[in-house]
Amino acid sequence: MERVRSSVSCWAEFGDLLCGEVLHSGTEVLLTTGSRDLLLFTAQHKRVKTILQFDSPVTSFALSDDKSHLYALCQNDGLYCTTLSLESSSHSQTTQNCDDCIVSTVSRDSLVVEDRNLQSFILVEGIIVTVGLQESFWSFDFYEVPNCSTRAIDYRKRAGLQVPAVATTIPHTTEDARVCCIYPSKDSASKRCTHQHHFYLEPLLFRLLFGVDASLAHSPVVLCGLPDGRLFCFPPLLPSCGEQGPQCLVVAGQMGRILLIRANKANSDGKAADYSFIEQTVRGPVVCACVDGENLYYSTSTHLLTVQLNSSATSPSSSLSAAKEKQPERRTLPFQSAVSLSVCRVIALAEPLITPTGCVQLLALCLSGRLLQVTVPQRTEKDSASKITSTQVGQTVKDLLAGIGNVWERASSLKHQLQVNNNVLKHLNQVINICNLLLNSQKKDQKGSDCKPPISCHGTAKWSTLLQKDTLVLTCSLENSSNSALEEGWTLCVEIESPHSLRAEGSSRTYSFALKKLDWGQKVDVSVPLDVGAELFLPVKIHCFLVFSLQSLLHSKESSGDPVSQHLADKGCISLALNTLTLDWIDSLRIGEPASHGEIPEQNTAWEATHFFLSSRRICMKEQPMPQSGPHVVAIQISSELLKTWLGFHDCSTAALCISVLRWLISGTSEAKGQNLVEGPVLCARGLDGQPVRLLTKEVILSDVNSEGPLSAVEVQMESSSMSAVCGLHHAVLRRVQGLLQDASVKSVSPAHLRGQYLCETIRHAESLYKDLQDSRASAAFGGVIKTRTSLFPLYLELRKHPLLIL
Repeated sequence: MERVRSSVSCWAEFGDLLCGEVLHSGTEVLLTTGSRDLLLFTAQHKRVKTILQFDSPVTSFALSDDKSHLYALCQNDGLYCTTLSLESSSHSQTTQNCDDCIVSTVSRDSLVVEDRNLQSFILVEGIIVTVGLQESFWSFDFYEVPNCSTRAIDYRKRAGLQVPAVATTIPHTTEDARVCCIYPSKDSASKRCTHQHHFYLEPLLFRLLFGVDASLAHSPVVLCGLPDGRLFCFPPLLPSCGEQGPQCLVVAGQMGRILLIRANKANSDGKAADYSFIEQTVRGPVVCACVDGENLYYSTSTHLLTVQLNSSATSPSSSLSAAKEKQPERRTLPFQSAVSLSVCRVIALAEPLITPTGCVQLLALCLSGRLLQVTVPQRTEKDSASKITSTQVGQTVKDLLAGIGNVWERASSLKHQLQVNNNVLKHLNQVINICNLLLNSQKKDQKGSDCKPPISCHGTAKWSTLLQKDTLVLTCSLENSSNSALEEGWTLCVEIESPHSLRAEGSSRTYSFALKKLDWGQKVDVSVPLDVGAELFLPVKIHCFLVFSLQSLLHSKESSGDPVSQHLADKGCISLALNTLTLDWIDSLRIGEPASHGEIPEQNTAWEATHFFLSSRRICMKEQPMPQSGPHVVAIQISSELLKTWLGFHDCSTAALCISVLRWLISGTSEAKGQNLVEGPVLCARGLDGQPVRLLTKEVILSDVNSEGPLSAVEVQMESSSMSAVCGLHHAVLRRVQGLLQDASVKSVSPAHLRGQYLCETIRHAESLYKDLQDSRASAAFGGVIKTRTSLFPLYLELRKHPLLIL
């Protein structure tokens, strides 16, 4: 691709853009950046001196003939008109100074045409021509501009025209209509051609294209190009004057098709004047374009190019047949080589200006937000054949540096985007690896494997004082033993479920802790306070799981309006379960506080114990409790052979076995807790309700159970004056024993040979208790609720007199 050593100077930078438009008016430049702001830029001081703020994004704008009013078309809003002074820039309803820049707010009172379907407009000889897309047709409306007022009610609609819309199948086309104005001569357009989208033609070509009526009336013609490729023209029929103008009309399509319309004058052979169509093709897509003389300047998505429209190459042929003389000539020329101007990412071009030295100056607005002045030198054969001077060498170096800077900017942007994509893929790969590790670990746990999970979470309960109140605090430790790091985006969630709450559906609460980064071998502790008040009912289940948000893979600044990002923000997350813990009464004991056996009150009477039991279930009783008579005692007996097999102490003494059993009960989820706090077979503490409790382990010899002789067992006793504490501790011990019986190592222990008489007595005792329970249910059916609740307690007393024996 041939290149021209054009000079480029940056006037300003406005940040990355998606669209924009620029208009050069003397020493002032008006431009939009795709937002609701319209900027008035002074070329002399290279700064923005006025900012007009509208209610919605500005799509196009134009100046009045005397440059005293500014018309702006806003997206989904309509056409605004506001006063404008290019000298002082004091013209708005609400004005404030910001760093020597006047910021003005244009209110909706300046809305002259309210139509959300408007696509484009143009100002022609005191007439505003608007183009709007309805559901099935294009609408062209004419509004008369008042002389001395800018109020919307004075803009009277004079006429209208509707054209059926045609659906286009060409990809990557926009839905905006492009409109311009063609004058029959330079004299009639001398005041308008300095504006954007105003041009003039040679009178003969104007008459051939737009008819004798428009030519005789010297009326300008509005030319509109629709997205489907059709061109429409209509004259406002306003008088004007003039004779000379360009002899070619150039129409550029978005996909790179160029149409040149020329006039063929009458000659001595008697041939009548007509016109011809000449097609050319350039490399597209065409983002914006402008014409100067015989050069077409256009921008693609990457380069700013120029193509020479050679008159000799496009002149009509003299050997046309008689049949072709009756119709306009239509020829297709091959692809014309484009010349790069070493400027990239241009989205808007102002009309070119010719300097006194013959150079062409283009004012361009780039996608990166920079306002550039591009100076294209005039090329001649003499200049190309002469030697390059030192000044030209310096200019060439500047041009090369400018081109290198543009390429570096594009390369930096692509490199940054590639780096972002690589980081996202790397992070996503780590997430998938962690998911596979946890899923495989869960499959091994289901098969009974003893392998340590790669990522585990353990919990311990500890009493603490918060705000002068004793609170049970749950501390969960997340440990990462895998080869992958838990980076930003992972969240540790702890769900505390209380199935025994007073509510019918139970209660549940979830706490979330965002993780920064957790490398291999590291762990992090999080604490959750548990409500010790009326809402805490033990045991509670603690579910620990990891959650990863896919939204964290995307950058919020770069994807704030992305629909994919919004979808990920709503539904994009991965949840991985770690494990489930259980917190019971043993885990909540306050060990170490003074609670000796002497501090435990004597056991209550049956009525007092019933009162405590019903009070724990929120059942009010008006009767006063009876005096206490002694602590409540509940016992569980476990075979010594079973415990030695599971604990691995086959040759240990009886005292050591009792201490080991008590340590095993106290340890729960933390083995160090039982080792540090238990030094003997007796443990004194305070329960969840603050009442003293005592756990005791001792060896008992049972002579009437085994037919082969006495059977050694370890009895675990739970003592407390609180019925709630005794019941809670009893349930906690039974839960641990159930977990012991599910271990594969204890299933191989040979069962004891039970005596038949012992089994018969146990069955008769169970049948009597079952009969008493049925009698209590029968009394409840006749309304004896209080009596039934009172009779349940003796059944419990009878059951605890014969403790369970675990073999």
